[in-house]
Amino acid sequence: MARIASDPALDIEPDFTSVTFEGIRNRIIGNSQLTHAEAANELATGWQQDRDIRLAAWMQQTNEEALLVLEAAQAEHARLEQERLLLEQEAENERKETEKKKPKINDFKVGTSVGDTLTPRPSQYAIHKLKSFEYVELWYFSPDSCKETADEAKSSADGTYGFTKVDDFIALKPVASFKPSRKVVQDHSLEWRQFDMAKNSFLLHINKLNWPEKHQRAITMFFMNIVSHPQRAEPFGERALLLYAARVRRDWHDSLTLDNAFDISVFNLSLLRNLAEEVWNKSRLESLAESIATPI
Repeated sequence: MARIASDPALDIEPDFTSVTFEGIRNRIIGNSQLTHAEAANELATGWQQDRDIRLAAWMQQTNEEALLVLEAAQAEHARLEQERLLLEQEAENERKETEKKKPKINDFKVGTSVGDTLTPRPSQYAIHKLKSFEYVELWYFSPDSCKETADEAKSSADGTYGFTKVDDFIALKPVASFKPSRKVVQDHSLEWRQFDMAKNSFLLHINKLNWPEKHQRAITMFFMNIVSHPQRAEPFGERALLLYAARVRRDWHDSLTLDNAFDISVFNLSLLRNLAEEVWNKSRLESLAESIATPI
């Protein structure tokens, strides 16, 4: 059925008794015995029946259109709701991402005071090496180096700065903290007292930086074997032990990088003898060179 343009209930019934409908009444009367009033009544009845049919169709059409409007409104509401949820999810994801990028600060125990002693701080260069599990000279953990780091920190306002990446942020740091110190002393050239104090600080910092327990135990035992070895009582014994400590620890880090590391806690006496001989030979050559250089 064609779409109805207006509500049939608003239609006004024509006056079928008027002159306008006289011709139609005459055709209805024909050879019958109907009067004009009866013919007009027949026309009115037909019009009302037609209006009732159109009115029922109008109601159905109105209901269908209202249903379509409701469905369209529901679909639009669902679309807007989906869009709102998507925007909220994007905003939440952005908030979480921003939260992750924020610098974090750990908690502290209320009521606890600082310890009776403070651990000297090595340079950021040395700390970075430890965080990366790379070899770094023990000198950086000695009192002399830590004092140098503290002095550099005091004068950093007048120093040169460079960019560095911290998590997902770009930060400024003193250029000196990125580079090895020009005053660094190789492990085998340390004084025994320097070595002894530096290795204690070194062990403390690898613990603070959460090195694996297995590695901490091995390197701790390595240093204990060095400082308690009877070779110390021999002439040039400490120099030989320092040379052993320097070369073995560097080789251990190299082998860790290659994933074929040995157990550094296992002491190699044969290697120590060879290194002790090397120290003796060097000493004899230095003595010989001095005697030649000294005029008679």
